[in-house]
Amino acid sequence: MKPFSLLSTLAIALLFVGCTTVSPLVKETQDNIGSGNYEAALASADLAIAENPTSGLGQYYKAVALGSIGQENEDIAARRSYYEDALSTMEEAKSLFDAAEDAPDEAENADDVIRAIWADEHNSAVEVLTVDSLAATFADPNQVAVDHLLNAITLAPDSAISHSVLSSAYYRVGDIESATDAYETVISLISTPDADDYNYMINLYLASQRFEDARDLATSAQSAFPDDERFIQYLADSYLQTGETDKAIAIVEDLIAANPDNPQYRLVLGTQVYQTVTELTDQISEMYVELYDQSQALRGLSGSAKEDAEAALAELQAEADALEAEIVGYTDLAIEQVTRATELDPSSANTYNILGVIYQNKSALYFDKRNNTADYDLADEYDAQAREILDMARVAYEQATQLDEGNPEYWQSLFQIYTTLNMPEKAQEAMEKAGI
Repeated sequence: MKPFSLLSTLAIALLFVGCTTVSPLVKETQDNIGSGNYEAALASADLAIAENPTSGLGQYYKAVALGSIGQENEDIAARRSYYEDALSTMEEAKSLFDAAEDAPDEAENADDVIRAIWADEHNSAVEVLTVDSLAATFADPNQVAVDHLLNAITLAPDSAISHSVLSSAYYRVGDIESATDAYETVISLISTPDADDYNYMINLYLASQRFEDARDLATSAQSAFPDDERFIQYLADSYLQTGETDKAIAIVEDLIAANPDNPQYRLVLGTQVYQTVTELTDQISEMYVELYDQSQALRGLSGSAKEDAEAALAELQAEADALEAEIVGYTDLAIEQVTRATELDPSSANTYNILGVIYQNKSALYFDKRNNTADYDLADEYDAQAREILDMARVAYEQATQLDEGNPEYWQSLFQIYTTLNMPEKAQEAMEKAGI
């Protein structure tokens, strides 16, 4: 089926209603459109316009011809210029019809002609995005869908649904910036965005690192949907992403103060705080390596060179100690809040899993310190601390598997911990249940 069949059917059905008396040039244009000879129809329409520029009929049929030429074009992206001309020409026809004392029947059909082409382009995009067998016929189906949707929007710039699908199509091709722009248009077109609209838009802002925009929209969303905890989390996350950790914590702490028995608020605070920990951990890991390298280099130095190196080492050690204290403080706060969340809702396997992740990563900090010290006694001390904390992770993960035994992710985490803690039988069982 050719893509222009919908318009052709509609145009033929509408063209001759009430058109018993028309100029020969208009009649010639009608006949050419009816026979599918659109280039000839375009030429005769231009002559009809020149003959009677105030009637509107010439512009009407020229718009029909332009739209039909566009739909016939196999180059989907190249249709757009025809559609732009078709829309502007039809708007001109409507203006002339409005000014006429006795408007022809075509005046009632003008919007339907443009709407039919829009629907064809929009629906073609949706089919490409949702019908796998059709998508398989194109080398780049997502781009094909984008082109169809850009055509649809050319014809109906105020179509929120086309902009919405366009945003999804852009997202699928990895063009986050264009996906964001498209959904900003959606938000501007709809009078009252729903929670899912806010959720999608905020995620796009976060993905494109537009954190202030995410914060502003999350504030509006939280005001519109005060019971939807996602928006509090997004608000806190936007502050975390801009390095304003204290503000992020304060937001959720205020909620906890007002509703201390809400486990979700506790979980949000714990997970948001721990995002900061993961960033700081990368920094301190680099410091540990540098501390080890500098301490080893001291062995070959003497005199003032050694004194200078020792001073530099002491300064770096002080920085590492301060950063480590910050990491431990945030980690302990995260553990405190997520542990409280498990107490308030002991049926949540995910919460226990998150608690296990936090403990496991805390233990990794001490293993990292162990691996980057030349002091054997200190290394043994760090190793013991790491294993003690890792055992707490084991308890949390085991609880998660009891609540959701079929989750392979939980078992894979347990396999790693059992292996590190030298529990071979448990490790074997976890490996089998993880499907490794």
